[in-house]
Amino acid sequence: MKKIIREGRTVRIMPPEECGYGGYSVKCTYRYDKKKEKYFLSMWMNREDIEDDFRIDAQEIDAQYIPGTIETIEENICRIVDYMCLSGRLEPYIQRYEYTYRCFDYGSSYYESRHLKNPEE
Repeated sequence: MKKIIREGRTVRIMPPEECGYGGYSVKCTYRYDKKKEKYFLSMWMNREDIEDDFRIDAQEIDAQYIPGTIETIEENICRIVDYMCLSGRLEPYIQRYEYTYRCFDYGSSYYESRHLKNPEE
């Protein structure tokens, strides 16, 4: 059974285990656009041990309008997330997420070591 955490018009979906993205979730926020008669979907990567979201569509990928009704929208979103996971389309975002936090950790360690040596800096 697919693990979904509902937060109003936002759902967090855990990727299928066979993808190897354990510890990550995809946060999907959707809103209905009456003019287009579709839902607008925004997607974010989230690592469960860090309280920070990494927007997937920051590079103009996968912020999209999708069809559905209030009864089917979450199922449609799950299918999109599964497809992205199984096809490897999330891999670049996970790599970028990991790189960002490695850089942050390195910068933080560097700053702390310099600050300990010279507290006035």
